[in-house]
Amino acid sequence: MASALIAVGAILLLVAAAAGVYGRRQHRRRALVEATETTAVRDIREEGRVELKGTVRSDSTFDAPIRGDPAVLSAWEVEEWDEGGSSDMWETRAEGVYATPFTLDDGTGNVTIDIGTHVDDTSTGTGIDDIQVSAIDVDRFLSTGVTVGDVIAALDDFGVELTVPPDTEPPERITEFVRGETSVATQADSITNVIDIGNAHGERRYYEGTLSPGDDVYVLGHARASETATHPLKPEDVVVEPIDGETFIVSDKPEDELVETFGRYTYAYAIAAALALAGIAAIAYGAGVV
Repeated sequence: MASALIAVGAILLLVAAAAGVYGRRQHRRRALVEATETTAVRDIREEGRVELKGTVRSDSTFDAPIRGDPAVLSAWEVEEWDEGGSSDMWETRAEGVYATPFTLDDGTGNVTIDIGTHVDDTSTGTGIDDIQVSAIDVDRFLSTGVTVGDVIAALDDFGVELTVPPDTEPPERITEFVRGETSVATQADSITNVIDIGNAHGERRYYEGTLSPGDDVYVLGHARASETATHPLKPEDVVVEPIDGETFIVSDKPEDELVETFGRYTYAYAIAAALALAGIAAIAYGAGVV
């Protein structure tokens, strides 16, 4: 009994640490958005962090992998119902952001946004800073969006687009997506077959949100001078893109809504404190201290 209490306490402390790290990360994101002043495109004169607001313009789109709609950006996630462990739960299998370069037009000028492609195989995340507790995507759970490395895509229309039961042939578009994306494993077969009640082991949900030409867009990223740039810089000399070690945010939400979303870090801090106290109490009781 004592050893079980100590083990439970240790687990609670580990989860508390993960919640605290997540809260700190969201706190930093909110502070970054609040502290960065919006720049008019015509006023971009140097390299560095920049916050922009405008409209997506593009003559070049791709077919979003889940919906199939023309898009300049797709934020997606694949999760699967798992009954193979100690608990039955939805687990994130992979998530990513696909994007093609597009133009942000704010009425004062145009600038190129080049986000690139970023994909996470969440099954490989093992550290606390991955914020994948038992492969649960906390960002999506709290409606923050898709986070892949330093890139955050927070889209209003992000949600479940398709559910595929196990032992079922998915639509051809999904088959092609899974075949072409190495981070997404083949869907598991049901291990309980016809006796399954509710969600079946191996059932999948495909999430997606997209940006298309004409959409409002918020971008916080790094302005880099192109190879052919002249100085002083002009908007046409600049590409806004992610760089290692700096947060990049793309969203179709207004800035105040982003601030409110990231402000949910207070809940994470509260949960971390409660779990930490419970963990310490369990260890203390198990050790006979109290």
